[in-house]
Amino acid sequence: MLKAYTIIFLVFLSFSSLAQAVVDNPYHKKPNTKFLNDENSPSENFTGFSGTGDNIDVIFHRVFWRINPDSLSGATSVKYIRGNVVFGFKTIVNNVSAITFDLRSVLVIDSITFRGTKYSTTPAITRSGNIVTFNLGTTIASVGSIDSFRVYYKGTPPQPAGFAQGYQLDTTTVALGSQRYINTLSESYEDRDWWPCKADMQDKIDSMDITVSVPWTGADTFWVATNGVLIDSAINAGNRTFKFKTRYPIPSYLVSVCVARFNRFYRNVTLTSGNTVPVTYNILRGRSAAAQNTVVSNWDIHNQTLIKFSEKLGDYPFRREKHGFYEGLEGASGMEHQTFSAIATGSVNSHATLAHELMHQWFGDKVTFATWADLWLAEGMGMYSSVLAGELVPATGLNPVTNLASIRSTAKALTTKPVRLTSFSNSNVIWTTANDQAVYQKGAMVHSMLRLLSGDSLYFQALRNYLDSANGSGYKSANTDSLRVNFERVLGRSLTDFFDDWVIKTGSSSTVVNWNTPTTNVLALQIASQTKYPLSSPVTHYSNVFGLRLQAPGFDTTIAIFNPALDSLALVGNSIGSMAYNTLYIPLSFTPTTVTFDSTKTLTGGSTFKLTTLDLNTLDFNVRKNGLVNDAVFILDNNSINSNIILERSGNALNFIELATMQLNVNNSKNNKEYYYRDVTPLNGDNYYRVKYKHVDGNYKYSNIIKINSPASTAKDYFGVVNNPVKEVLQLKVAQTTLQNQKISLSVVDATGKLVSKLNTVINSQLLQVDVKKLSKGSYIIKIENENQLLQSLKFVVL
Repeated sequence: MLKAYTIIFLVFLSFSSLAQAVVDNPYHKKPNTKFLNDENSPSENFTGFSGTGDNIDVIFHRVFWRINPDSLSGATSVKYIRGNVVFGFKTIVNNVSAITFDLRSVLVIDSITFRGTKYSTTPAITRSGNIVTFNLGTTIASVGSIDSFRVYYKGTPPQPAGFAQGYQLDTTTVALGSQRYINTLSESYEDRDWWPCKADMQDKIDSMDITVSVPWTGADTFWVATNGVLIDSAINAGNRTFKFKTRYPIPSYLVSVCVARFNRFYRNVTLTSGNTVPVTYNILRGRSAAAQNTVVSNWDIHNQTLIKFSEKLGDYPFRREKHGFYEGLEGASGMEHQTFSAIATGSVNSHATLAHELMHQWFGDKVTFATWADLWLAEGMGMYSSVLAGELVPATGLNPVTNLASIRSTAKALTTKPVRLTSFSNSNVIWTTANDQAVYQKGAMVHSMLRLLSGDSLYFQALRNYLDSANGSGYKSANTDSLRVNFERVLGRSLTDFFDDWVIKTGSSSTVVNWNTPTTNVLALQIASQTKYPLSSPVTHYSNVFGLRLQAPGFDTTIAIFNPALDSLALVGNSIGSMAYNTLYIPLSFTPTTVTFDSTKTLTGGSTFKLTTLDLNTLDFNVRKNGLVNDAVFILDNNSINSNIILERSGNALNFIELATMQLNVNNSKNNKEYYYRDVTPLNGDNYYRVKYKHVDGNYKYSNIIKINSPASTAKDYFGVVNNPVKEVLQLKVAQTTLQNQKISLSVVDATGKLVSKLNTVINSQLLQVDVKKLSKGSYIIKIENENQLLQSLKFVVL
């Protein structure tokens, strides 16, 4: 939504004992597979905000509505709806005896029919606020049972309340005016305001048949715009009945209807894939021919947008039914009603609105956010669509640079609002200006940063993966983790901190970058500092991506840098390069004379400084605990000429002894020299490490000193696993010197407790090695025993 400021039919069978049983829809997805990534289902895994229908999976709706925009109560126009809704459902728990659903209390339920019996009073029907409970009068015993009931209802839906819209009667503002029309806008909680439903984005309705009856005076008066494809219409005794079907999963809030006096236009658009999409325009009557032609021409431009978005994101998701726009909306500039987006009269020529609602057919409609907390998954991409449409379809007149600059300007000011909503109890909370802008503008900037981080090829690949589930069907619900996981899979690294910093938490940052050119055509970069805004921000260091513009006479290019931690950075774009510690060396085709910060595509700001000297010899030295061992890494720049790299260790930071010669990592692809050593027998207590090497000038140089604490072994910690998981040889560290020269047995048992191998040996070193090449993949326990007792049991995994 943009605010203003072979098809298989589902058949109903008739039986004496089951008058309205529903045949299972072949497009139906089981409840536990309705999330985009089954292993990352939303943390708010509840059934709708009101909690209705938690014992059923809605698989089908057949609806009938009688709508007359010219209804009168005396001389006063009134909005009114009368209809019935069939709930086709599958039980997802045992022993279902009552079913709840959502319907505003101002709407009257005449009756509910179930298995041929009509119910109209308590205790069969009870109401509490906006929740209806239907007591079936029987118990459906088994999970997976298919059944249905029909709700007959009528009434006058409520008036708008702030941002809450629902079902509204409006008058056109086009030239002739005075033409009334009915339109619906159910985002966020207003679906229940005008039709009985299970308001739950996690339980999409698998298919719908929609019938709408309107007055017909002999002239072409009212027409119906709704979801899906028109399959029939018939005129009978002053009324016309329109029948539509949709066989794509749809959440209840995207179900819509608009009844108005329309002029209609039809197109067929052939996508690059060769698939054809039927396109329909419904435009309110009353404009001059020239004004109407302008609307049609502008809508036609977005058939090109449809083609280009399909190239980037996969074919238009609802191509078997239709795409199009209909004019007739109040309360927003546009609304992405599935298969057919509503456009307000004031926005019919707005290319930003048209692109926005078209993008929602993928982000919001094909893949729907699982709860309103993750609204940004739809609206962030919807807002970013003005950038993409401007790039891909110049005829839209959308300038991608100025549009992104405007988005960034608004987003930068929202330092206290997270992108992912923390409050979403009603529409007036969700659509407040600050929340709205954080969801839209900041959400769009997260996409801009992800694109900068990934490069175009991987960015759109990750989006296509996100839009399709594992079995290729898509049309599910997702949360923020769903998007994160798909980018991580494509990029091959964790983005947890990035999403946590820019989507979940608040604030922003400014980065200072030092640079130098140590040799011809090489750029050296260091992160000097990062300043948080506001200073009270909960983020320690923003996992950041930013651009740097490199210039020299005859050369001008921009590179992207990923900076997940203060001392870590990598060159990115189409892949994330190797992570460098402290200093990053980038080979170029020229030697830059100026390096400036380019913040146009990111929420961060920054500045650069050229220093006459950088530490271009010792780039980094670090020691990290890795279970019971300590891993030391020492990095020199490629220009350093040196002798052996010696790792020294001390227990008191005074008396160092040479521990080992560190080994050069010959597979290191970075523009530096990386040395490595694993200390498998660290001292109990404090360990102090430093590196020494002989510099080209003949003098020894020493690194900084790193302190690692290795607590003394407790009585039961005789041994420790050094490498876990393991492929061929399991290494065990002997932590107690008192065990030297003792006879022990090593018994390996599998997860069932079965003994799979046993070895007798004598401890004569601080490292034991056990051959596990013959073991199958899985989890095992190694039991270590001496002559008297079981010393220790340790778990390990074989890959």
